[in-house]
Amino acid sequence: MNITFSSNDICKTFGLVASIVPSSSLKHILQGVKVEIKNGAVELVATDLEVLVKCVPSPKACTGEGGIVLPAGRVNNILREWANCGEVLLNGDGSSCVLKSKIGYFKLQGEDYKQFPVINVSDIKEFVKVDGEIISGMIGKVVHAVSTMKARSTLCGVFVKIDKEELVMVAADGNRLSIVKRKVDVCEAPTSGIVTVKCLTYLQRFVSECKGVLKVGIGESQIQFVGERGEVLSQLIDGHYPKYEDVIPKGNDKKISANKDELLSAVRMASFMTSEGYRVVKFLLTKGRLTLSAKTADVGEAELGIDVEYDGPDFEISFNPDYVLDALKVSDNDTVLMEFGDSNSATIFRTGHEQLDVIMPVDIK
Repeated sequence: MNITFSSNDICKTFGLVASIVPSSSLKHILQGVKVEIKNGAVELVATDLEVLVKCVPSPKACTGEGGIVLPAGRVNNILREWANCGEVLLNGDGSSCVLKSKIGYFKLQGEDYKQFPVINVSDIKEFVKVDGEIISGMIGKVVHAVSTMKARSTLCGVFVKIDKEELVMVAADGNRLSIVKRKVDVCEAPTSGIVTVKCLTYLQRFVSECKGVLKVGIGESQIQFVGERGEVLSQLIDGHYPKYEDVIPKGNDKKISANKDELLSAVRMASFMTSEGYRVVKFLLTKGRLTLSAKTADVGEAELGIDVEYDGPDFEISFNPDYVLDALKVSDNDTVLMEFGDSNSATIFRTGHEQLDVIMPVDIK
């Protein structure tokens, strides 16, 4: 097996694949990247048994057949140092490998590529095409709301649904809910699943390196993203996601419009006067004005106001500022719409096109 790569190309591609490799594993082979010549093309593969990544670089030359599993961390370090040295030659015989450049060479011990775990696509039958940057953007708009409480495993992932002509992503942690929707190709058989945060955050990096359209398919236990230069395959989280539509309030009658940047700044400054154990900012609505205040023993107090579009009755409600800030930071709009019910009911923050956050208030009584 002899392969000649552009040093910059193999550095980026190997680094992308290697980033999914677990730092430690009971199976030593999982700490490697499989390099294989298959059907005349070179494939780089890595997995942690939950997420599998395959990338297809474009070598300058490729002869022979077979493969080898290379130590991910060590080879990644070498290739980073050689990123601008022109060409990198890889010569492997199945058990060892020589990496050469104009600077010098490394001879490394590898492992049998035939022993590398294989994760097959089991039950994905239909795919829709979506621009990778759209998917990456959707992930960034909801992932902040994913639960970190491992006991509630279904909320520890992002619910992804392909329904007719719509791709939906939902995240929730019991105190807030974030939803974003985008139009996609027609899907004859609606499908859905709960995807791990690790898979989706990795996918954002994958998209940044492998730009273009992705084919997305969801089965009973797997989700797959396939692009021109590679693919990401992940196991889904078992369980049924809560009926998120039921959480969205239907009768919130107090509606205000605010400048996003002004609101973001005011909430952030008010949060300076909260503490780790008491994260509370009070929202006071009066005609044309939103006043935010915070008061914490042994810290201090603050009161800040911004102009808003509101012509209803005076109203007061309190939130954890972190939840509000997370929602505002991922907004693409200059204006944010807020819909309030009563002081004990969830509030809707409409932060973009087909994008909203539902945030529960803090009871300070």
